[in-house]
Amino acid sequence: MNLEQKLVRDLANNEHIIHVLPYDECKLEYEETKGHLKTTANIASPIKDSTDAVRLLKEFGYKNNQIVMKRSYGGKEYIIFKGHPGNRQIIKGTRYLKDNPKIVRMVIGPKGVAKSIKCGFVITFVLCAGVEIFDYIINDIVTLSNLLGIITSDLIQIGISSIAAAVAGIAAGSIAVIGSSVAAPFIIAIGVGVCTTWALGKIDKNLGVTKALIESYRKAGVKLSEIEYSVEKWYNFLENNPVALKEVFGAFGRVRIPFGNGY
Repeated sequence: MNLEQKLVRDLANNEHIIHVLPYDECKLEYEETKGHLKTTANIASPIKDSTDAVRLLKEFGYKNNQIVMKRSYGGKEYIIFKGHPGNRQIIKGTRYLKDNPKIVRMVIGPKGVAKSIKCGFVITFVLCAGVEIFDYIINDIVTLSNLLGIITSDLIQIGISSIAAAVAGIAAGSIAVIGSSVAAPFIIAIGVGVCTTWALGKIDKNLGVTKALIESYRKAGVKLSEIEYSVEKWYNFLENNPVALKEVFGAFGRVRIPFGNGY
């Protein structure tokens, strides 16, 4: 192999192909990717909850009159399961306190539903906020007011959806006094949470709640900048004119501050 052939081989081995895309096309592709990430963040909690609901259905089946909640004479509330316990894989007993760790972990009863929804709230908010913070870091166009406005809007919407889901699930769980499917309250909570999230998204789109929050943060930022500018302006003035500071203090009494030969 001569030097020319070796050079051609080395150039071929180190060849790199770079595709240069127009800015508008890159921006559109990034916005689509961000939209998919935000959608994934919003459905992460429902997917987790649906997995828990499927686990409940596998454990107890679809029949009604599987569970009864009763209060004992000591004031404690118990969850009583009907049916043959030998057919179950996890809940082997027939009676548990409503705050029993196994019951809460299986999302059974009011406390279990509330804890699961709280966990879903944290997961959804962390993922949504993470997407927006990443966007703020890599995107020079996005301002701090945009970041705060969107995160605040997400927090409000996720919070309202979680509260609605918890209220619906706990209210449905009260039916267990009469008798119902074990998974019914949790499934109702999931449905209410998803519907509320969808409705709030539509309301935000039509009324522009997020845009209003962004504008509020922008105005607040302008006011803070004006205050900071005024403070810095006065500080620089007093630093360059120490006699003025002595006169200001002189209005409040005999305050003597050494300012060198000018005092």
